[in-house]
This record gives sequence, structure tokens and C-alpha cells, in this order.
Amino acid sequence: MTPEQTHLWLEIQHRQMVALERIADSIQQLVPVSTAAPNHQQPLESFTSFDWSTIAATVERSDQYGAAIVSWRGLQFVRRSPSNKFAEAVWFSRCTSKGEDGENRYERLITFKAVSRVEVEPVPEKVSRLYRNGAHTTTP
Repeated sequence: MTPEQTHLWLEIQHRQMVALERIADSIQQLVPVSTAAPNHQQPLESFTSFDWSTIAATVERSDQYGAAIVSWRGLQFVRRSPSNKFAEAVWFSRCTSKGEDGENRYERLITFKAVSRVEVEPVPEKVSRLYRNGAHTTTP
């Protein structure tokens, strides 16, 4: 093999490797994940300005209210919001299956809901002493 032929052969091998890496990346984007969607929680007021890239999702369709359909790991999630007695919220979900009772089963990608004002409990002295002293483990 001449040096020119060797150079050409190496260039072809490099281009094939780059193409295979691109194909693998594309396939990875199309394959659904076997684990359930994470149901991230966010304050309701952040819905209209939410940065979907922070959860690796992209907005596929929007309307006057904001994102309507988002994609995450090759799956589409549709915006929902209750118009009943339940608390104000917006979430994105998708049907995953039908239960034995014939009802659809859903998973949520993210829920935007009003942050409730919950009374926070104090940390007990025996616990706060441990993290103030930098202790990571305790012995019985």
C-alpha cells in the first residue's frame, strides 16, 4: 500500500466511525427508557417561563397558555390541568397502559403546582450537633 492509499484508507475509517457514532446517538434518542417518567415538581408560577432543557425535554407544540406537548426521551407528554375541586396545577402526562379495571394508567413527566405553606419542624439538637461538627456517620 502506498502512503497515499494508507492515508485514504485511514480517512475512510475515520468517516465511518463518525457516521456510526451519529447513528448510535440518533438511535439512543429514539429508544424509550424502561423506567417511569420522573414527575419533577415545580412551582405553578414557573410554568410559563420554565426551561425545558433542564429536564432534557423539548416543547413540540405551544398555545396561548404555554407548552402543550413536550417530548422527553422519545416520548410525548400532553399538558393537563384539573377543572374540579382539586388544587390548582398543570402537569404533563402520557398514557402507559390499561389497568385490569379498564382504566388508563398514566405517568407524569412534570407537575407545576402551588407551593403550600407548610410549617417547617425544627431539627433536634442531637441531629444538628452532628452536622455542625461535620460528622457523617454515627456509631451506636
